[in-house]
Amino acid sequence: MPASDQAVPAVEALLDGNVEATALDPWCGEKTTVRLSGLTVDVLASTSAATAYVRRLFTPASALWNPGPAETAGPAMTMRCLALPQAHVTALAERVRRQAAGSPRHVLMHVHAPAAWHQMPAGPVLLTDAGIAPQVIVRHPDGYTVITCDGADATMNVARHLREIGYRRAEDDGWVCLHASGATLDGRGVLIVGDSGAGKSSLALALAAAENGAFLSNDRTMITTSSGVEPRAVAMPGPIRLNGGTLQALGFDDARQWDLTRPKPATDTDWQTFHGASKLHILPAEWHERTGTPLAPTTTVELVVFPRIVQDSEELHLQPARPGAARQLLAAQCMSPGDDVYVHDWLGIRTGSAEDLAGNGARALDVLAGRPALSLSFGTRTPYAAVTAALRATLDDQTPRT
Repeated sequence: MPASDQAVPAVEALLDGNVEATALDPWCGEKTTVRLSGLTVDVLASTSAATAYVRRLFTPASALWNPGPAETAGPAMTMRCLALPQAHVTALAERVRRQAAGSPRHVLMHVHAPAAWHQMPAGPVLLTDAGIAPQVIVRHPDGYTVITCDGADATMNVARHLREIGYRRAEDDGWVCLHASGATLDGRGVLIVGDSGAGKSSLALALAAAENGAFLSNDRTMITTSSGVEPRAVAMPGPIRLNGGTLQALGFDDARQWDLTRPKPATDTDWQTFHGASKLHILPAEWHERTGTPLAPTTTVELVVFPRIVQDSEELHLQPARPGAARQLLAAQCMSPGDDVYVHDWLGIRTGSAEDLAGNGARALDVLAGRPALSLSFGTRTPYAAVTAALRATLDDQTPRT
């Protein structure tokens, strides 16, 4: 009998409340540890790919995400991840739907991933909705058990759920999430804020590839502010999403040969254009390994940039942004509260109220609006070296190099 078949009765007994989660440990022999805003999570998984992805997603280590054991005693939990064939996961989900008590509570794991909590003897159990890969998540007093389909889902799902825990704990600690990318030049942090397609990722990678540059974050950046202290930025862990046009402009025509965790877009998609919907997904750690680009775990925010990329153009235009205008642009990209992708605190991690989050967000926006800021328009045919030189000159006018 395959090992996955042997595990199914243990999972059924867990759902029925007849055994503890430790009954799954014989099938969860891969181990790693991650620290999330002061919480230590021991990860036990059935595949080495899952634990390896956790370590890579949370690299480089920062104040919020650290793929390593705790140095001192503190809050702790265990997350188990068992990968099974899809047919087994589907059958387990149907078992929960048949046996659950009461009405389900609907949530969004992210904007395109509806799910619902059901009450079972083992405790609350979350099931993903029809139309996406089945997944069963059991909440315990001391952690979670994740039953996921084998393959790519098994590799990435547990890391995604750990990120969700860290995100909400960070918000409780006063951190604010912005729809922004980040990089450093000569040790000075540049926060790049804007809508999807504005050129945030391209600009962050171009700055990082420059002399004395480093890559900080893509798409989501966590900000902390306090009285008398410069605002600091830390990445929200996640893949960099790039299309072929951007990779070519950055000088990486060989990217289609890279062996990555996520499969590359098919050659018959639009991913080779600058605004293709299909994109390459590459972790910052993978980007570093393949390009040599340094990674920055954190930085102070010395300059805020609001980019706009112009198709088939060679233009390069910089315009200072006044504090009032900068605050409006920042507010439009503030995700705490109101994240438009990670919509719900679906694991129920946060303890603070929406009013607390809004207050933290307002204070962070006030501080960031007081930093030097500019609007930047650049074309898809503008050399990135010219864009980088212009921003370096702006930084030199604002702050000395370190």
